[in-house]
Amino acid sequence: MSENEVYTVAQHQKKKSRRGFFITLLALVTLISFVLGVGIGRATSDPEIIYRNDSSLANFDAVLKILTTKFYYGEGTEEYKNKLIEDAIKGMVNAQGDIHTEYMTPEELEGFNGSLQSTFVGIGIRYNELDGKIFVIETLYSSPAEKAGILPGDYIIAVDGVKAEEEGVDVLVSMIPGEIGSTVTVTVQRGSDTFDVPVSRGLIESTVYSTTKEGVGVVTVTSFGTGTADELKNHLERIKSAGINDLIIDLRDNGGGYAATLDQMCTYFMDNGQIVMIEEDRDGKEIIDKVEKSKKFDFRNIVILIDEGSASCSEVFTMALKENCNAKTVGTTTYGKGVAQLTKTFSDGSALKYTDVIWKSGKGVYIGGKGIEPDYEVRLHEALYLPQFTPEEGEEYAYDSVSYMVSNAQYILDFLGYDVDRTDGYFSEATAKAVAKYQQDHGFEVTSTLNEQTCLGLNSSVIYDWNMKRDVYDTQMQKALEIVKQ
Repeated sequence: MSENEVYTVAQHQKKKSRRGFFITLLALVTLISFVLGVGIGRATSDPEIIYRNDSSLANFDAVLKILTTKFYYGEGTEEYKNKLIEDAIKGMVNAQGDIHTEYMTPEELEGFNGSLQSTFVGIGIRYNELDGKIFVIETLYSSPAEKAGILPGDYIIAVDGVKAEEEGVDVLVSMIPGEIGSTVTVTVQRGSDTFDVPVSRGLIESTVYSTTKEGVGVVTVTSFGTGTADELKNHLERIKSAGINDLIIDLRDNGGGYAATLDQMCTYFMDNGQIVMIEEDRDGKEIIDKVEKSKKFDFRNIVILIDEGSASCSEVFTMALKENCNAKTVGTTTYGKGVAQLTKTFSDGSALKYTDVIWKSGKGVYIGGKGIEPDYEVRLHEALYLPQFTPEEGEEYAYDSVSYMVSNAQYILDFLGYDVDRTDGYFSEATAKAVAKYQQDHGFEVTSTLNEQTCLGLNSSVIYDWNMKRDVYDTQMQKALEIVKQ
């Protein structure tokens, strides 16, 4: 069987996000269970022997044959047999207890690789599914969506007239990509208003964007994808051409990506021979990854923004720049993914992504399970760490009730500037007044209760305000600007 290998420091499944609203991709895990039951049965004096050999796979072969030829609920089709084998492989892999090791079908591998593509044709939004709608988390800088006026916090409820409530979010998402220059019409729900927005699809460079703040270059890197290093180089050239010598690199919520991209990005900051990381395999053998063909940009001061969503390549990159460029870090402790994966692709298009090494920094620091503690710990408003929330249909919370949903609402109302007297989940009189004021300000029916529409509105408002008033709310960025200019 031919195999193609792709070496990655793979993206992890984020257990947290600085904005708990951000899209979380969950891997599907298939479990095989054998259940023994008591009922009507037949027994023979001698058990049937399917195979007689000494192979360690004999029992597997026997079970597979029974399930495909004799099992009452089984099928004799090739599709059913392949599904059994696929489930068995996944069960074996999942039983190892390493969340970073997984077997992927051809379709799952395509999705995984797609998540690390740096360019694609679309409209340029980051989204999540909420209450059967596409919830816009962010519009990418200079994207078709931004130019068309789509805003963070908007709900997309239909695409080209196809409604999410009828066909589902997955169908709508599949309709958004298309040919460059073609138009897609999205139906947007914003507060109590609903309207159509035509958007011209374009090529999205999705992993790096930059700006300047108070004479400081700020580069945001969202993943270590296939073209990220080239994107980053273009942004750094633009920043240096403007005569800027101080840099902030925002790696918050960056879950990693390809090791080759990591190595190339390090050449922009480090000298030849400096160590990116040290890898150690199961036999204790060390491989030292050093910078080659340096294309270094000289920056006077570098500050890196990190959080619990910064993982894998983000952590390697951060440690490399801390140890070799005297970079300072601001934010919260990173994820702590001190392992790397090798992806083996098989001839049928499936693949096994498995942990083959741990990594340490050039100075021997291992951050697995611990993460990187920031030099300056700064936490954002608690509302930005909350998950999206909405009551069950018809359910609502009123004065004197208690719920975590009330607590979530209280944090968000406080974030939005409404007067609340507590955040412990008790629906107080002050909370009722704050809810009523919010409902009035946003065109909802004033009920003074937390109902489905009000909760959806609060989810939208916190994302909108975070993106549109970030200079006010981003205390981590404020601290980074203070440090980099010292």
